[in-house]
Amino acid sequence: MGNTREFYYEPDEVEQLSTAVVTAIAKAHDEDVIDQKWLISNDINTDALDGLFQEHNLKMTLQFEADTTTATIIADPSGDPIIKIESHR
Repeated sequence: MGNTREFYYEPDEVEQLSTAVVTAIAKAHDEDVIDQKWLISNDINTDALDGLFQEHNLKMTLQFEADTTTATIIADPSGDPIIKIESHR
């Protein structure tokens, strides 16, 4: 594995959290979302992920491994999610 790089992504208000995670991982790897080989559904239950943060009212921190990354979802002061990607490529 290469060096670890950090990347932050803040989803907009209408973006599903699962879609935002896919986008953040693609951007962290300098890949197009459509061209990446990783499928979020192979690692994460997307309905459950989206349901945890309904109405952008995040009350927890969530961390998981996906596609040679560590994805951490935290909240800004308003409770909106911020996705931190640590790429291990």
